[in-house]
Amino acid sequence: MLEPSLLHETSELLSVNFSADELDRIGGMIIPGYSCHFIAGENNHITFSSGRAASVLVEYCNTRKRTFDLIKLMIELDESSINGKSVELQGLESYMNKLSRSGVIYDFRKRKLHYSKKEVNYLVNWGSLKDDRSYYFSVLSLDITGNSNLVRKYGASKMEKVYFQLREFLMQKISEYDGRIWNFAGDGGIIAFTFKGHEYRSALCALDIQSSMSVFNMRPELPIKDPIILRIGIDCGRFKFNSDTGHIVSDTINYAAHLEKLGTEPGQISISGRVRKELSIKISRIFSEKFEFEGSSSHRSQL
Repeated sequence: MLEPSLLHETSELLSVNFSADELDRIGGMIIPGYSCHFIAGENNHITFSSGRAASVLVEYCNTRKRTFDLIKLMIELDESSINGKSVELQGLESYMNKLSRSGVIYDFRKRKLHYSKKEVNYLVNWGSLKDDRSYYFSVLSLDITGNSNLVRKYGASKMEKVYFQLREFLMQKISEYDGRIWNFAGDGGIIAFTFKGHEYRSALCALDIQSSMSVFNMRPELPIKDPIILRIGIDCGRFKFNSDTGHIVSDTINYAAHLEKLGTEPGQISISGRVRKELSIKISRIFSEKFEFEGSSSHRSQL
């Protein structure tokens, strides 16, 4: 059984995207002969709003334990058609993200909706993004400054212990801002953000990470004496998602990585002009140093 708030979200999504007649047809795909008028005890000549029709359908499916069937059908109708009309559900990804946070995941490959024991913060698609569909993302590239020197000084085995602790530290920070690690190769990686306010959350996450590194370096369990110093670069843009995130081809990812490696000082953050224009004045002031990088304006932090 879904939480009442998620049942309400399901009704809202249906009412925004379908008419009352279309919702009757959707109900009929799950329960033969379904009629919202009959369920509500109303005459057929009474006009139903899409909102009321959606509420009746969701409540009826819920009482008959067919809610998962309704949600699965709703997801699969996206990018298909109903009554000859092309369907593109507005707000589906945001709805599915809320669904996944409750532990309910739709597996696009198996076409199955199920409860998942897997921690949602590890799902690279947030439990809601489709392969080969374009979305807006902010991409954060991060790595350890002077990593090769640290490896030579302390050895690979000690640095592996550092990498493990750093990843665990980063995961905690990133999850607070609804980010996902898409790639992590020991000394650094690619972190992604999407949904509303992704630019703001990526910048805030970067600031949180950098401001917390001094505390991380105080950990007594770290096997090295030198501090770990990070560089971070951020860009945003629209590109196609792939659940095998290592195969995503994107100028946004490339720019963030180049900006971090070639345009950022140790312990600092650089963001593209595209990211900065989406930030509040309070945060954008931190990125006050403007410079040109690979033909685009970017900004460095003043921490």
